Amino acid sequence: MRHSWASGWDGYDRAPLRIGVALVAGVEWLVECIQVGWQSQDLEHFPATGWVSEGLGAVPGAAAGIYLMIAAGLVAVAADRRPIVAGLWALAWACLLSEWQTQIFGSPSRNAFFPGAALLGWVLGQAWAYETADVREAAAPRGMRERLGEAGVLGCIAAAYVGSCLSKLGAAGLGWADGAQVRALVLGQQPVADWAWLAAYRSAIVEGPAMAQAASVATLLIEGGAFLLLFGPRLRMVWAALLVGLHANIILLCTMPYLEPVALLGVFAVPWPRVLGRAVGQGGEGGEGDEPTGLDEVRLPLSMGLLLAGIVVFAWLLAPWGWRAGG
Repeated sequence: MRHSWASGWDGYDRAPLRIGVALVAGVEWLVECIQVGWQSQDLEHFPATGWVSEGLGAVPGAAAGIYLMIAAGLVAVAADRRPIVAGLWALAWACLLSEWQTQIFGSPSRNAFFPGAALLGWVLGQAWAYETADVREAAAPRGMRERLGEAGVLGCIAAAYVGSCLSKLGAAGLGWADGAQVRALVLGQQPVADWAWLAAYRSAIVEGPAMAQAASVATLLIEGGAFLLLFGPRLRMVWAALLVGLHANIILLCTMPYLEPVALLGVFAVPWPRVLGRAVGQGGEGGEGDEPTGLDEVRLPLSMGLLLAGIVVFAWLLAPWGWRAGG
């Protein structure tokens, strides 16, 4: 399978990308560990409801220990030291942390979803490089691995947004676009501030069906069109700006600060080397000067295709026992 790929990082060292993924994930999981740590000590409000929360809650410093395990993996990813193993190591501990939070809080951290998806995308990109026939005979060049890692991150971010759109349509059909869901969400949340213009904006959405319907349709279009993040640097920047605008709107109206996807879009969708007008280690993709201008030479091996399909099927099979975003 061939796919033409272009990136604003072509010809530049992608070290800032892998460091960015690790940093965003590290900050979010630190916040989650701190939250789970103090919640597990307040059994009156956050009782343990399963063996994971009961066992870990009885161990002093368990949350800190989990974070150290996660951090070890993220540091290795940032340093490009066995990134597949390191990434999977961090994700495994993050899954344990997520299950702990789910058992005491009622749901996993929505804020942790995008960092986890991005890290998974980076890992899958590395695995794809190693499974490519052209490099199977030797160690995959770092330039190739990180180009595919970048594609993997953007692919997983796009899939998360498209999945959010499909979950809305799956729950309510096209009726989700009638504005009722948006009006109910705005009414059920508090605005980020009591500015007069913001109060007027909220009132217009709550009291005006046309405004609420326009917001609903825009949400579906922006989330559902997130696959356009995969189609070139210019379109990627445009759609990232729309997604950031969507998050800004949600923060203003509902004080729901999903800053992690905004940060990831800022790292991966903006061609920073060109914006800054200088090379970030130009020609320094691990010292490899044979980096192709696109990914046309890369094919998707059958084993990688089966792995990707298996991940999707496995996730949906587990969904009835876990939590699926519908908001």
